[in-house]
Amino acid sequence: MRYHNMAEIEDIVHKLESCEYRKEEFTHHMHLAVAAWYLTSLPHEEALDRMRACLLRFTRHHGVTGYHETITRFWLRLVADFLENNTVQDFPARVSTLIECYGNKQTLFDYYSRERVMSEDARNAWVEPDLRSFGQPRRCENSR
Repeated sequence: MRYHNMAEIEDIVHKLESCEYRKEEFTHHMHLAVAAWYLTSLPHEEALDRMRACLLRFTRHHGVTGYHETITRFWLRLVADFLENNTVQDFPARVSTLIECYGNKQTLFDYYSRERVMSEDARNAWVEPDLRSFGQPRRCENSR
């Protein structure tokens, strides 16, 4: 997935916020693009609040209970760290590189054991990773 301009990313944000996507149509890659857009448009806490509200609205719209606080915060933190350390490219190129690096949802399990992240506590509130801290360097998926 490559983004060529801001309009492509802003379109994803708009369609998610207005619940225009079918549940299965909104992919992990799109989650990452929306997170990046929020994090570059808003202070971190506001980006988290907006992402949370948006995901809760989207899941309610589709009649599912899929929101997970730790997973949402995890990905926002990873995206924020990536954006902070990759400032050379223009924004659409940075988002494309972000997706190349973190497009695999299994990245979550580099940081969390399945038992910990799938717990009810982790679903409802932030739980620290138990396998790897954010301070430890991690190579991108495309460089493995």
